[in-house]
Amino acid sequence: MSTEGTWYVGLDLGSQEHEVAVCDERGEHVGRFKIPRGMSGRRLLHDEVGKVVPPGDRAVYLVEAAGNFWQEIVHPLDAAGEEVCLLSPVKCSDLRKFYRRHTKTDAIDALATARVGVSDHDLRRAWVGTSEQESLRRLCRLAWKLSQESRNHKRRVSALLELVLPGIGKVWRNRYCASARLFYRRYLDPARARRLGRKRLGEVLRRRAWGKFSEQALAKLWAVIENAPELRYRYDDLMLEVQCELDGLEAIEQRRQVLLERIEELYSEVDPTHRLESIPGLGGFLGAAFTSAIGDVGRWRGADQLVAASGLVPRKKASSGREKANQQLTKQGDPMLRCWLYVAAELARHYDPELQAFYLRLTRRGLHHKAAICAVGTKLLRRMYAILRDGVDYRVLAEERIRNKEKPVRESVHEVAQALLRDQPDTASPKPSYPAQQPAARTALAGSGTLSVD
Repeated sequence: MSTEGTWYVGLDLGSQEHEVAVCDERGEHVGRFKIPRGMSGRRLLHDEVGKVVPPGDRAVYLVEAAGNFWQEIVHPLDAAGEEVCLLSPVKCSDLRKFYRRHTKTDAIDALATARVGVSDHDLRRAWVGTSEQESLRRLCRLAWKLSQESRNHKRRVSALLELVLPGIGKVWRNRYCASARLFYRRYLDPARARRLGRKRLGEVLRRRAWGKFSEQALAKLWAVIENAPELRYRYDDLMLEVQCELDGLEAIEQRRQVLLERIEELYSEVDPTHRLESIPGLGGFLGAAFTSAIGDVGRWRGADQLVAASGLVPRKKASSGREKANQQLTKQGDPMLRCWLYVAAELARHYDPELQAFYLRLTRRGLHHKAAICAVGTKLLRRMYAILRDGVDYRVLAEERIRNKEKPVRESVHEVAQALLRDQPDTASPKPSYPAQQPAARTALAGSGTLSVD
């Protein structure tokens, strides 16, 4: 990336002020200074860099993508047309290790960040989307974090419930439905439930469940109550603990519902056609999440670069012309994108027969379930890239072989996948050659050869 007349500006970000170091294309330190946060710091950065970098030369700003402070630097610089590159924290820390053996200062950290541009010739310019795209990205991440917090509340509640009433998790299909939450709040004490009586308890729960609490479920629940162990705890305090956890869970669910409504509005503004929702199994949230993570599809050189950025690719390890197989995933890039891909692959393989056939081929070769799901996720990400690049919808392969055309069910998808496996034996899917097509004639079929992917 280094050319004649290139200057690298490294920034070490801080909560109060930022340290800035400038070096030339050979890595020689030519200047350093500090700037405050905010707009005043942005103006000072422009003035000080102008004093060091000669007019007409190229200045490359290098910022470590850690925390949230980098956004107040990258956004205005990108809006001003400056060349800004976001660096992986791993690259910056590895280069700083040598300096830290002797001393560690903000000036040295800023200089090490600037020298990354001298040694790394594969820097990628930072991408900043529109205000709607940036808001969509942040809200999707926040909604996902809230869902993780809600799962943590549910784990703690489940642990308390199994402590007091072993086997209660098998009574309700949904452990956190309205009738289940009512029971947890009021009748978690077995003695209190026995005093109420089986008949009266069934009426209370049935009324809360709008008549959908069956006698079989009541019989299971009463057997659990009768089998409850005697614990040397104050059950009022245990119920208070459960109530606090449920209050926190319900508050998170309410906030997340507000976020999902706003995400739906932003998603309609960013992509009015909701292209990614055409993938079977993907709902509105995952469609919006992947749209925000991929961003402008033109910023990727191809699907390979996008997949590599997701971190769901194995490491490369070769020596003396021999490549070692079965390497671990790189796990570089956004970890939240990998979580979304894993969930999307789990869902899509139950609705797309070609993806399920691909999954079955991998597991029959002895690949672990999680490794096979990661492979399905990379294939799905390539198809997302092609959908957004070509502006077409996703269409399932062998759609006419699915009995229920409106909403494919798991049984029919499994049958189609088995038929595909019989037609295509357990071999690696080759990349067949097809005649060149015009961009307007591309179609997003789910077959491995009919979806055009770079």
